[in-house]
Amino acid sequence: MKQDFLDNFRIARNLFVHGVQAAPASLDPQAAAQMTARAALWLTPKSVSGFNADDFREIGLDRQRDLQDAVREFLDIARKVPANEPATPEQLGNARVAFAKLLQILQPYLPTPQEGQAVEDALNSVGFPPWVVNWDYELGSDEDGGPAVWVNLFADETTAPRKEFGRLASSITPKIREALSATGSQRWPFVRIRTAVEHKTA
Repeated sequence: MKQDFLDNFRIARNLFVHGVQAAPASLDPQAAAQMTARAALWLTPKSVSGFNADDFREIGLDRQRDLQDAVREFLDIARKVPANEPATPEQLGNARVAFAKLLQILQPYLPTPQEGQAVEDALNSVGFPPWVVNWDYELGSDEDGGPAVWVNLFADETTAPRKEFGRLASSITPKIREALSATGSQRWPFVRIRTAVEHKTA
């Protein structure tokens, strides 16, 4: 279904943007490159799951072909990257080119509501600890219908053992709440932690 594909690609778009910013400038180039590669959770076949070129007839035949070619280029690379290993610099570079083509064509289908942008700006201001290799968020409601934001943190399995996830989520939630409050957001944050491998293989 078209909407399933767009939902998958929207998550990939968010991870692509956040991953590009994941490596702090203070790191040496080699360490920064490794961190950026680890943060590339968008580089998985899952990012374009559900794609069907026939769902995009409204953009015209030439643009449809461009979209199909970009998806094919992206998949050719993504299928060669093991879920439990970072991409090589060459794979990452080539995948970025293909993904940028997809973004250019699909941007009109991926509007970000004004409140969503404010939440994203707030989360960008949080100093996430090193075990967070990437993150995403979803606006929603809590079980009582109150405004909430579900913050998905993707952990480096080597530095954040699964048994520590509960404690880690509790320790970072106040920082996220403070960042949201600073922007005037009334949304209550709920933190979910998953491993990078889980995202790629789910």
